[in-house]
Amino acid sequence: MLALSTSWKSAKTVEARALLQSLESLPISSIELDYRISEPTLEDLKKLLAKSRLKVVSVHNYLPKPVMPPGARASGDFYLLSSLDKDERRRAVRRTQKTIENADELGARAVVLHGGRVEMERELSELYHYFESDLIFSKTAQAFIQKKLKQRDKIKGEYLESLLTSLNELCRTAEKHNVLLGLENRFHYDELPTLNDFEHIFTELDGAPLGYWHDTGHAHVNEQLTIVPAGSLLRKYADKLIGVHLHDAIDLEDHLSPGCGEIDFRGLKSYLRPDMMKVIELKSPVKKSGVIQGIHFIRKILPRTCL
Repeated sequence: MLALSTSWKSAKTVEARALLQSLESLPISSIELDYRISEPTLEDLKKLLAKSRLKVVSVHNYLPKPVMPPGARASGDFYLLSSLDKDERRRAVRRTQKTIENADELGARAVVLHGGRVEMERELSELYHYFESDLIFSKTAQAFIQKKLKQRDKIKGEYLESLLTSLNELCRTAEKHNVLLGLENRFHYDELPTLNDFEHIFTELDGAPLGYWHDTGHAHVNEQLTIVPAGSLLRKYADKLIGVHLHDAIDLEDHLSPGCGEIDFRGLKSYLRPDMMKVIELKSPVKKSGVIQGIHFIRKILPRTCL
């Protein structure tokens, strides 16, 4: 079953009825609720969804979005599950538990989680300069990347343990509500989990309602920047895969409509099963015609045995 994330409209559409109508006009039957939805909008959506043909298959933490200071942006990282600040970590856990409860009430099967990050100097502008200058494979760029990854790995242990503590608590809540937790691969190299961290987490929490959520655009960007080898995430965690965010990318720009960029979605065929959640996740500038084209593209490129 193919779904569409409300991310396509939620940044610009606050009113619940207008948001739902924009999705009901598309050739889909399922949706994912994203982290930009406020509590009043969510409560209205719950009433409207009870009468809608659309079914919620997944939600993205945090749902609803926390009350934020003026100018702040909604984010799945608004509170960090990996935070070393005990108060922030507790807030992150409590807000995620609320998301799990909402997922259960909405009939969703899964909650998509961001794992937080390591607090370090990012120097992303330098990294992106190497890529944009076609120097990403140069000795200088590769030395820079290895230096940053070593810096991250040297200090990430306590952040990873904090994340594990949070996940351990959340898995108990998820089990109570019969909801799966999907831990998503991230965009930046300082974010958790890294390629090998997933293995440690899944080993520590073996048997818990926790799986791998693969984001095609994030993976593509990390591969372009040589942060992870091409295809390594899916190969390594195929047995833990519970869902995917489907979107295309051009260079380092992602959340584009599938079929308009550089990602070969046919490579997903051997990993996807019908019972997995497949969610097209787009940014708001994508036009409705592009959304429809993306939906048709995925249905054409992936056989029914995958969808």
